[in-house]
Amino acid sequence: MKTKTLMMTGLLSMISAAAFAQNPVAQVHQDNAQIRQDTREIHHDTREVRHDNAVIAVKKEQVAAGKQELQAERQERNTLARDEKVALKNGDVAGAKQLDQARRSEQHAINVQKQEIRHDDKVIAKRKVEKHDAQLARRDEKVERHEEKVKRDHDAAKI
Repeated sequence: MKTKTLMMTGLLSMISAAAFAQNPVAQVHQDNAQIRQDTREIHHDTREVRHDNAVIAVKKEQVAAGKQELQAERQERNTLARDEKVALKNGDVAGAKQLDQARRSEQHAINVQKQEIRHDDKVIAKRKVEKHDAQLARRDEKVERHEEKVKRDHDAAKI
């Protein structure tokens, strides 16, 4: 009984091994299909990186425009402050109050603009980190694919 069970087990394991074993041509076809799939993924990743670069460039332009606007608002605020001082020197308290109010609203606008610029800088930095991580992952995948290709070529040479 034991011998019969061992023989059956051995026979079944040989049959299952034969079923899972592929002929070399089928293995080459499967490897080629995997290479095509990897190539598609590479192209998709490259498109994503280009898109990220474009988004980062647009954000940088927006930040630069925001900084220019901020500088203009600062100049306007400083002009209002000078006018306010002149009005106070001349004894025009009502005019000085109006100029003070205008200067304060400009200062508030400047602070809001600064906050938006800081937020945009953080978004740009985050996108850069994500892009860098994606590039590192792509590089690792490329190394793995190269190792697999070398192994496949070596195995194909044995055939």
